[in-house]
Amino acid sequence: MKSFKEYLTEAGKKFERQETSFVNAIKAAVKKNGGNAVTVKTGDASIKNVINAKKYSDRASSGSEPYTDVQLFLKNGKFVNISMKGESAPSLAGGGLTGIEKIIPGFGFKFYIAAYKNHIKNKLKAGQKVPDTYGVLNDADKKLIVVGNLEMGGPIDYMYIGPMNVQSKFDNGVLTVNGKLTSSEKYAESHELYFRLRARREDQTFDPTSKYTNGAPKIYSRSPSKKEGGSKLVVIDKPASNRDLITF
Repeated sequence: MKSFKEYLTEAGKKFERQETSFVNAIKAAVKKNGGNAVTVKTGDASIKNVINAKKYSDRASSGSEPYTDVQLFLKNGKFVNISMKGESAPSLAGGGLTGIEKIIPGFGFKFYIAAYKNHIKNKLKAGQKVPDTYGVLNDADKKLIVVGNLEMGGPIDYMYIGPMNVQSKFDNGVLTVNGKLTSSEKYAESHELYFRLRARREDQTFDPTSKYTNGAPKIYSRSPSKKEGGSKLVVIDKPASNRDLITF
């Protein structure tokens, strides 16, 4: 049986493969084009005048994974930030509670308070397993969260969603890839998005007394086996059908 760490490592390698093959396809296309700029195209979007690409290597100031996975460099000296996702990516944006707070101060904690109140309303008791909690994001907030900001290693110009194996075809200055490019703002506008709050470890339970330094509830106990606390806050586009949806 694989450990949780091994699963995370394998998942990281899969996404790294997507980023690397995407970057390599662009570099190869520019080389074939005699060093001249190319257009990167998917089914319904394109980015023109691309002369280079690289994987983003900086960290977000929060210490979390940066929003940007790949940068495309344009002929006019500007660059485009792209967030790369698989077709069944478990999370879309956010950078966890710390990241959300960098984008909209107080917003993540507002959700934690609403989630806590919902657990109390549903008569969840100390020591019981905490069900995953989902919250509906409104239009203004989801746009800010998807696009991100400089502190989060963004802002993101485009989302690229596609298979881990990037397939491409180059013809007459145009590189066509098999994923889908969508501007981050358009993605936020065209998708219903949700917070999902879950435990970091399987053996964490409800702790109604533990709080952050600002007084917001932590909700989850420390893991007896791993001796760590906290929770995982992510942004998704498909909530579980059998869970309450909190509006906050």
